[in-house]
Amino acid sequence: MAARLLDWYHSLSISARTAWSLAAGFTLVIVCAALIAFNDEHANAIDESLARLDQRNDKIVEELGKRFDRIATTQTRAIDLFRAERAMLTPAEARREFEALYPLQPDGTRRSRDAMFDGGRTAIGYTQGMAAFIPAGIARDDEAVRDVVAATHAIRALGEGSRFEIESLYFFTPANGIVIFAPARPDRLEYYRKTAPAGFAFQDREFATISTTTANPARQMMCTGLQSLISLKDREIWTTGCMTPVDREGRHIGTFGTSMPLDQVVPAGHFSGPANDEVILVSREGRLIYHPEYTRQHSRETGTYLDITTSTKPELAALWALVRKHGSAGFTGKADGLGAYVSLQDVPGAGWYALTVKPERLILAEALRPIPRIAAIAVIALIVCILAVTFVLRSLVGKPLRDLTYDAQRITRELANDAILALPEREKGGNEVTRLVRWFETMASAIRQSHALLEDRVAERTSALNAANAKLKMLSEIDPLTGIANRRKILADLDTRLPRLRPGSAMAVLVIDIDNFKAINDRYGHVAGDDALRVLTERMQGLLRAGDALGRMGGEEFLIILDRARPAIADTIAERIRAAIARQTFAVHGNLELQITVSIGVANWHAGDDAKALYARADNALYQAKTLGRNCVVTSRYTPGIDRSAA
Repeated sequence: MAARLLDWYHSLSISARTAWSLAAGFTLVIVCAALIAFNDEHANAIDESLARLDQRNDKIVEELGKRFDRIATTQTRAIDLFRAERAMLTPAEARREFEALYPLQPDGTRRSRDAMFDGGRTAIGYTQGMAAFIPAGIARDDEAVRDVVAATHAIRALGEGSRFEIESLYFFTPANGIVIFAPARPDRLEYYRKTAPAGFAFQDREFATISTTTANPARQMMCTGLQSLISLKDREIWTTGCMTPVDREGRHIGTFGTSMPLDQVVPAGHFSGPANDEVILVSREGRLIYHPEYTRQHSRETGTYLDITTSTKPELAALWALVRKHGSAGFTGKADGLGAYVSLQDVPGAGWYALTVKPERLILAEALRPIPRIAAIAVIALIVCILAVTFVLRSLVGKPLRDLTYDAQRITRELANDAILALPEREKGGNEVTRLVRWFETMASAIRQSHALLEDRVAERTSALNAANAKLKMLSEIDPLTGIANRRKILADLDTRLPRLRPGSAMAVLVIDIDNFKAINDRYGHVAGDDALRVLTERMQGLLRAGDALGRMGGEEFLIILDRARPAIADTIAERIRAAIARQTFAVHGNLELQITVSIGVANWHAGDDAKALYARADNALYQAKTLGRNCVVTSRYTPGIDRSAA
């Protein structure tokens, strides 16, 4: 079959063969263009998705941070009020209110009166939504009684006023006493008021253990992972809580806490965004706080997924690997184990990490969306092009070639008759060009032989000249100390890239300067300084993406071109470079370990920018970073209408 097609192809006229060849060539060009367009769309889809993920995760972290700030503020106020109330209570007053609020039960414990939860007058005024469980041992200790009564005053005063900001407020002691305000609890706190056994103890639970001096030496607010309410046995209510311990004279006397049910940690629609983006919350200890698939309220199965440090689920294991590797520094990019792109950030005050995740297949689908339209346009253009080429070739090429072949055949026969040339032994079939070539081949053979020797000599000289030119070009473009592009090369690269940018494109320039580099040379010598420049170059190169470019501007100043980097991505990469350099020392000549920091100026490309304006803005941002104290990143803010060449 292939041989028949080849024979058919050779039997075609030059016009038809050229038309078919151009069709194949155009098809290949269109396919290549489509692949390039797809890669560009894919890269843009990734950049845009990462930017959106970062923006959404910023909002999530901000909202959670505000929530934990409210909890921390309420608990701090509760501690202050607790101390004030306790100072005003005499032992006799505390004992009298204690007896009135928490009558003795047949089992030796003391429980709150029903009026404290249902609403009514009590020994400390009108009270609602409160309950308490007091073990027998507390009633025998006057100081513990004062603690319980003072905590009751504080919770009563703050609970009702904070009920629209927090779900609950409670105080518990190391002796298993607890006073709680939670008016919206569906169980009406009956476990504490009525059904808890006399030996009820909870010191082994996480909310109690994180309050000890061993687990919390800083004595600050700490939050638990998900745990089931101990007061409900017939169904699972998953909650997390934040605890602030209270000490007196160096001894732990109790803890103020606030619980949040799972469906209040991330309520439906609270972190609204694209339907295909997932929000995940994980604690630093590797406990799953929220996952749309694995953590469900009222499901006993939720408990089997909480510890992701030992999970056999590939997705949860990959999630823990990502958190363990990047949690402290944050992360924005592709997580191969999850098959998705992720934005990972720390939630202040909670010991949690917030992740916003978008599956890679959805980004690929976005990139593929315009391909069918491009392909349809390309096919129409290809058909029109083939028809036009066939018509033009027949008129302008086919007829002149036939005439030229006839004339060449006539002249060659005349030369053969004069014994100047010998005709080819026999004519073979073929198109116009093939026949024309055969007639000219005899005349060309002698010329080719005479030129062969000359061409060999020229080739040798050309090869030597090319090698010399290549070496000269390399020396003129490479920085000899670091092996990267020099100032001339990196600025030429920037000049080359800018004209290719279009509205909607993205690019950024980073200007990086080593802080106090002169002090390194003065103290350790220029050999150590040169080593530091080389090691710094290697570290920065390892942090760049494909398509980015790094060059040395001179001295301790470097310039990085970030390809297809929108502002959020450029800021992330700049901060990642700064943190990576500051985090790890540099081993240099003489077994020295140097601590080096850099200041970074960032300038994002805007339509109309030339290389000079873009570099000037980045250099001005670098100057601001130096002014702000060094070891930081400053992004140049673009203002339309202002001379872009001004530094």
